[in-house]
Amino acid sequence: MLKETRIGLPLIGSNYWYAGVTIVDSIVHSIVQIPKEERPQVFLVITDENLPFLSSYELLPLHAHLIPLTDGIIFVGKDLATAQTLIQYPFTHCASINDLFKNINILLPINSDIYPGQPGIPWIPDFQHHYLPQLFLPADIENRNAQFQKIAQNSKMVIFTSNDVKKDFLQFYPSSAAKVKVLPIPVHPKDEWYAGDAYQTQLKYNLPDKFILCSNQFWMHKNHATLFKAIAILRQSGQDVHLVCTGSTFDYRNPDYFIGLQKYITDLNIADLIHILGLIPRQDQIQLMRRSLFVVHPSLFEGLNLTAQECQLLGKKIILSDLAIHQEQNFGIYFARADAIDLARKISGLLPVSEPGPSSSEEIKAQMIYKKKIENFLYQLSELVEDAQQIFNSPRRAPNFHHRSTTQITIATSIAATKDIGTQKRCIESWLHCGFKVVSINTLDEINLVKHHFPYIEFVPANRDARAQYGKPYIYVDTILSYFTTQDCKICGIVNSDIYFGKENIPQFMYTQAMNSLVFGSRVDVTSLDNLNGNFYNGFDYFFFDRDLLKMYPPTNFCIGLPWWDYWVPLVPILSKIPVKKVINPICYHILHPSNYSIAIYKNLAMQMATHLSLGPLPSDIHIGNLQQTVLNFIENSSTKINFI
Repeated sequence: MLKETRIGLPLIGSNYWYAGVTIVDSIVHSIVQIPKEERPQVFLVITDENLPFLSSYELLPLHAHLIPLTDGIIFVGKDLATAQTLIQYPFTHCASINDLFKNINILLPINSDIYPGQPGIPWIPDFQHHYLPQLFLPADIENRNAQFQKIAQNSKMVIFTSNDVKKDFLQFYPSSAAKVKVLPIPVHPKDEWYAGDAYQTQLKYNLPDKFILCSNQFWMHKNHATLFKAIAILRQSGQDVHLVCTGSTFDYRNPDYFIGLQKYITDLNIADLIHILGLIPRQDQIQLMRRSLFVVHPSLFEGLNLTAQECQLLGKKIILSDLAIHQEQNFGIYFARADAIDLARKISGLLPVSEPGPSSSEEIKAQMIYKKKIENFLYQLSELVEDAQQIFNSPRRAPNFHHRSTTQITIATSIAATKDIGTQKRCIESWLHCGFKVVSINTLDEINLVKHHFPYIEFVPANRDARAQYGKPYIYVDTILSYFTTQDCKICGIVNSDIYFGKENIPQFMYTQAMNSLVFGSRVDVTSLDNLNGNFYNGFDYFFFDRDLLKMYPPTNFCIGLPWWDYWVPLVPILSKIPVKKVINPICYHILHPSNYSIAIYKNLAMQMATHLSLGPLPSDIHIGNLQQTVLNFIENSSTKINFI
């Protein structure tokens, strides 16, 4: 879908806000990994508004390394003479934004602004001012709120670089009609990162051989004070830990903040342990990261955490504050963000197992992870471009599929790439005819195989699958539940991809019955979907539940399509005293086919179920079928029976 697309990338970011530079860098470096005959054209876009910052904030020098990788620069505006003086590279001139969009198909990411009616996609980095208003002037808060309200009301699409920020947008602007997309930005390593001499960089700054690193601007929300307090706690316990800090020491919102931190370091009696280097060259910062024992990132708020990704690329351990956006990375050790004692404990625990780097073996492993991230990113970028072209042109819609936005429920499934695609397609189209929104969560290779068969549903790459554990790309139930946490639907559904709905008013019924509850039901086994006469099967084939129930589910290894997962879904709310309802009359159908599970997997998952039910270890000679019947009876007896009307 990216082929023959012309993408404009506005110049954003500065030395003081490198995240803006990184998002543009990531898009360019990801795209150039596509074979040349298949990749889109990419242009850097400079506007009149950028011109004052090209030199003062090094806006153009910070992006200059990207110019050879793109198809050119476009200047948009009337001040052509100034542009010719400052840009000093060949560029194409567009007199207005309208002219720009005659030359490109999409412009992104636009930093918190909009171009009404045009395919310019705004990016909202974060909602820090909502959570830490004390760090902003009242006028800044007012301006941000006005900007974001304008985006929410007038944009057809908005992008975020994390699910956490997307969740905030849906909470703060629930009436926005904008399509929301998450585009997690992968950090791209440079060859010189791995070729650099980390030891010589340590000597350059006269640093001790063993140190931990914090690479953050000295801004109030970066939480250096908690880290300094942890270092003092460790000294009091007899452990002297050297801490190296890089990043600008100037906070425009509080110019005296760094002076206060310096006094705090002295008062804690740790001045000899703290090495503040300030803003240093990027290559030096990376080499110090490689050389460090490990990295600490204590921030109280982030919209896009680059440091965690950099550590992952370098195979370097990191301790992170327990922000939701950090936990999205699924990498590192987390500490309670305001608890210096907890941070000191985590640092102390890592010290005995850490040595000065770099580690060649860990860096090689990390580069394999990087390749997978780029695949996922390119898939998501392609999806975003495709959605934008549909929204701003003439979107293709599924024929005769109803759309009931007032009661819309999202069903998540996992299409089986190796099973009957025709039957699954007919089943899923029955859901669309009812009015459900449908998403299939699959591995990236499965998506590539089946996506063209299902043009009217959304596909989401799984962040992990069970291949290593079970030998096949089963999708963990946790992955589906995690997906729902990023959605704005009130009622969530999980349905097997080969279940056919035979009634049209199911969404209204489920929307009412599943409020503050969970509803499940069984199928009728048939030989053909053209003849719905068959045998009623007493099992679990669909679930609809209130989104508020998600927080009750602890982590497990149950997978869609393997035994016990369908018992697990209703058991959790039952044990939490949440109403669970069983629909006792048939509304769905399934073509009968044999199933074959490994007895070893069957027993292993039974043991996990017993653990979650606090039954303790099961005897090796227990009859698993008896356990299954016991759990089934418990669910049946704990459920209210309802009729579909």
